Amino acid sequence: MRRIISILIVPLITILGCKEENRYFDKHGNEIIEKGDEISIIPSEYKKTGEPYKIFLFNETEKSVNIADKFTLHPNEKKIFKFADSDSMFFDIGPKIYFGDFGLEIEDKRSQLAGIGGEYWDKYNVPDDVEYGFVIVPPGEGDTATK
Repeated sequence: MRRIISILIVPLITILGCKEENRYFDKHGNEIIEKGDEISIIPSEYKKTGEPYKIFLFNETEKSVNIADKFTLHPNEKKIFKFADSDSMFFDIGPKIYFGDFGLEIEDKRSQLAGIGGEYWDKYNVPDDVEYGFVIVPPGEGDTATK
């Protein structure tokens, strides 16, 4: 009898315990998978066309940051600029932003860039026509911070 009950209950618990999965594609063709509190992104292959994108940067540090061959961003200064998908951006503090095989990619070994969206888009007053937004933060406080 116990065996029959466990055979019936285990699949029922498994079915009821599964979180509903929501899949959709964003405007860049990336597949977004939401399952409970977890979000996964399967990037689409990106083909460079030379198309410009608007990028927002805000320097939240106490030091000026030089973006090689482009401009210097002083403390508490923000800038919106066009960035072609065939271009690269090198920060004198280490991070790099460029378009790779799967769209916009970041190399940030010291975790000094934080991507923004949602409520932070409003907090930093980013215009709606901007495609990507980043905040320059002190080392270790960015998106790639490790524990």
